[in-house]
Amino acid sequence: LYPLPPLFLLFFIYSVDSSVTDSLRFLVVGDIGGIPVWETTSVQKEVARSMIARSKGIKSVINLGDNFYFTGVMSDTDPRFNTTFEDVYRETRVPWLTIAGNHDHFGNVKAQISYTEKSKLWYFPSPYYNVSYRAGNTTVDVVMLDTIDLCGNSVDVQSGKIWDVIKDAIKKKWNGEKMEPKNKKKAEEQWAWLENTLNNSKSDYLFVAGHYPVYSISSHGPTNCLVDRLIPLLKKYGVTAYFSGHDHSLQHLESDGITYIVSGAGSRSDQSTAYKERLAQQGVTTCWHYPPFSLLNILSQLGVNDGGFVELNVRKRNTTVLYFNKEGDTKYTCTLYPRWMERPMNGMGKSIDEEIGWEL
Repeated sequence: LYPLPPLFLLFFIYSVDSSVTDSLRFLVVGDIGGIPVWETTSVQKEVARSMIARSKGIKSVINLGDNFYFTGVMSDTDPRFNTTFEDVYRETRVPWLTIAGNHDHFGNVKAQISYTEKSKLWYFPSPYYNVSYRAGNTTVDVVMLDTIDLCGNSVDVQSGKIWDVIKDAIKKKWNGEKMEPKNKKKAEEQWAWLENTLNNSKSDYLFVAGHYPVYSISSHGPTNCLVDRLIPLLKKYGVTAYFSGHDHSLQHLESDGITYIVSGAGSRSDQSTAYKERLAQQGVTTCWHYPPFSLLNILSQLGVNDGGFVELNVRKRNTTVLYFNKEGDTKYTCTLYPRWMERPMNGMGKSIDEEIGWEL
């Protein structure tokens, strides 16, 4: 469907081998896009420093979209590639597997794709793609989706204007049921590609990533389009976990054997748990959510309160998921298991704040 990226990038798509160890480490972050006034936020810079401190030995950063608030970029020479991304994350020194968020779609997503050829970090070869990794006998497939092409853009911020974005945050309203793809043929092509890609995966771990959450207890809530069409595929092909951003929080949710990880606090945070009870009634277990209540939440769009990111430490028989706040403190940890192993029923995870004396 899309032209292959340059040859020097092909190894990122098909395999990254390591003979030194059987483990693979990734960072997962979303909604890093600063704000137009400052182009970065104080939270974004703090999160970036903590990510850089954890970046030694990392294979890739999984970047979940909303890369440039509020209206994306229009060309691959836009200075915000430097001010919002390169200048902030250069010291991570690893590929950033990138997809578009809803705010990126207010601009020119093709410009973000073409910027791949200009950067040593930025990796965005096409609107959706897959990457395979191997370390010893441990294998991982990562599938990156454009959920805006699949489901449509957010109703309350159709114009992408700053006032509409602020109004959307104030209303705490999610109109997912009214969303539909702008180009239905394009959406169906991606759905077909996705099913074929999942069907072909034989890896120990299969991760799917998109900007919109399938489930989220925070302000935006679940995405009905993904609940209806993506969940059956996640179950059918034994997907290990689904990663998303969009809501500016860190979450661990479980439903029907699938793990849902929200990591959308790369430049700001939102304490909302507006959809927790509704999702509980649908059988979705909320294992953990961050940040906690703060009076500064009213300033969340300015990126002055809290933030965080996620780390995956993948091994043959289990994967440790670590949730960090902006200072780089571990706040929560849980475990994922390979697709061929039955999941043990021994608890969902550990909140570090509640496990006094527990050491990682």
